[in-house]
Amino acid sequence: MAEKGRRTLEEGAPLIKQPKETTSIGSIMFQFYLVLFDNTYREEIREPVRQGHDCKLFCICTGKENNVSKYLYISHFPKKENKRPIYKGYYNCDVPVAIVRIDPIHSGTTKTEIDRELLILKELELHENFIRYFIHEENENFVFIATELCLCSVADLLDPALEGKIPMADKIREELRAKEILRQATNGLNYLHQNNFVHRNIKPNNFLIKEINKTGNSTCRFAVKITDFRLTRKLDLHKSSQSSGSAASEGWEAPESRKKEEDLNPKMDVFILGCFYHYVLIALSKNEVNKRKPRHPFGDDEFLRPRYITQENYSVYKGQLPFVPSDTEEERVVELMKKMLEFKEKDRPTLQEILENSYFKPCEDYKIYDNEDKTKKPGLCVIFNQKIFKDSNQNREGSDQDRDALNVTFNGLGFDTKVHENLASFDVKNEIENLAKGDFNDYGCLIVCFLSHGIENAILCYDGRHVNTNELKYKFSLGNCPSLYGKPKIFIIQACQGYLEQSQTGILSGKQRRRRSLPNLQDLHLIDQQESSGSTVQLTNKDTKHTYEIEELKKLKIWDYAKKNPPLMDFLTINATLPGFVSYRHIYYGTFFVQALCKTLDEEYSGKKPVDGTNHMDLEGVLRRVQLNINRIYPRQTLLWEACLSKYIRFRGVETKDIDLTSSNWKGDSVSS
Repeated sequence: MAEKGRRTLEEGAPLIKQPKETTSIGSIMFQFYLVLFDNTYREEIREPVRQGHDCKLFCICTGKENNVSKYLYISHFPKKENKRPIYKGYYNCDVPVAIVRIDPIHSGTTKTEIDRELLILKELELHENFIRYFIHEENENFVFIATELCLCSVADLLDPALEGKIPMADKIREELRAKEILRQATNGLNYLHQNNFVHRNIKPNNFLIKEINKTGNSTCRFAVKITDFRLTRKLDLHKSSQSSGSAASEGWEAPESRKKEEDLNPKMDVFILGCFYHYVLIALSKNEVNKRKPRHPFGDDEFLRPRYITQENYSVYKGQLPFVPSDTEEERVVELMKKMLEFKEKDRPTLQEILENSYFKPCEDYKIYDNEDKTKKPGLCVIFNQKIFKDSNQNREGSDQDRDALNVTFNGLGFDTKVHENLASFDVKNEIENLAKGDFNDYGCLIVCFLSHGIENAILCYDGRHVNTNELKYKFSLGNCPSLYGKPKIFIIQACQGYLEQSQTGILSGKQRRRRSLPNLQDLHLIDQQESSGSTVQLTNKDTKHTYEIEELKKLKIWDYAKKNPPLMDFLTINATLPGFVSYRHIYYGTFFVQALCKTLDEEYSGKKPVDGTNHMDLEGVLRRVQLNINRIYPRQTLLWEACLSKYIRFRGVETKDIDLTSSNWKGDSVSS
């Protein structure tokens, strides 16, 4: 998340400089010897990257040669890349990091490129397939950038010459395999594209493997991280054309990469990613014909490869790939690669289209239920019920019915449930932070429900302040809540997302919308009755009466998220209504959305097994049925869900002899309100 006051991602933003401190030599040496002789780390010599008592970065010193210190290189970045050597080191003396050392004068790296890379690292670190940034420091000669330390690069993992030298290489290959490496790599690059950046430097060395769950009991122990943004450029959406300039790693380039007059286009990344696909697949193929050695589709000769890439009549462009598929799944990915490796940009798919390809469709379910260990619950469901507000005119009658319905439904699915009532904005944030600190190793899933008034991507709290739901979701990302990694995180949000209403023919007319300016709750109640004349259901006030200008949205931290709302892995967000529109609530029976959701979940999952003996429907399929059930009650509300899932979510009903619904093994710090 962007820090308050941080600049937006613009080209040419000034490099943020560390303040110059006047520090005595004695205090510097004292700090250095504290690190050097600490009992925990006394076998390693750690030297600060710059002078000053506020220095937080330390490189591991391996000795001195001609009175010049030598530092420990990161193995997955070749030493020949001496323009940007990368060392092992520490942040704050105890957090292992990779430290990039940049020499602006001799490396050819411009100040603009350094600024751009820093800002990208700071602003876009939320995604689980994006390298995490810690800090940057600089002295009179160098700029040092610290990011998370990874096990190896994809190039290292697949290099036969490094067999036996990469820690846990066999486990990484066994868990990730080709499909998961490609999916996560594409997901990280797609996140960059969604934020209007083109990477331009895609290659196996720039996708790193990180161990993210050291306990080893997770089905997702490793993650692929995209890195190295020195050549990354931002698309200017206000320009009809924008020169890309000549940029790419030699041999890992698109046909248009060297054309300086060519417009900057994300499809350039798609082509190079297609080459990366081939490189990974041929090394991890099930077919022995491929000899399990990574290979570029345009050949191994680094000198001839760029020439082949620019020849439109080359065999690859005719659909002839060196990779030989062994089964139906590999045949699907071959067809996908052919589309990615089209000579003309316009013929290539987008990254989002690639992720939606049948090759990446889930082939298994999340392991929510543990059939062997009955002490483990399928999940925890936390409900924030905002019925009463400081301004009593905003109270939400009927909300308790939603709370009770969710409680009964998810108890019936085997979940522990916790309820928080009428919290102020600070308390909502505090409860979420405590929840994210908890231990979810004995849970297979997390569900968080918000029942309140709202505007787009924000809910109203007791004190009349809004909290951003995206900001709350980010608390459960990999860096904040690792025990939930690889497990579904479901957010159910019953709140309006604006003030527009749907009619049978579309958005309400200006005359109907002007009615909404009537001053009191009773009049608004009458309008609801008029607009729903086809139904006997009585509606109360919509879940918000507010409209907001852009400046107000910026104060709520919503405007930036609306522009950039990054996806998070294994998240499913279910909103009661579309952005900009209201949701409807009955004053006695609760909201249409929550009641339809619980009814449909009960219908699908109430038994131990489906009646016809087949598998239960996955949750996204259930949501389609929820919409049909809403339409039967009031056909002017459309729910919306956003999914970033690698598997299917399937619940099942439980019997009390299987799971004790009255007990809770929740290990978090949060206390029920």
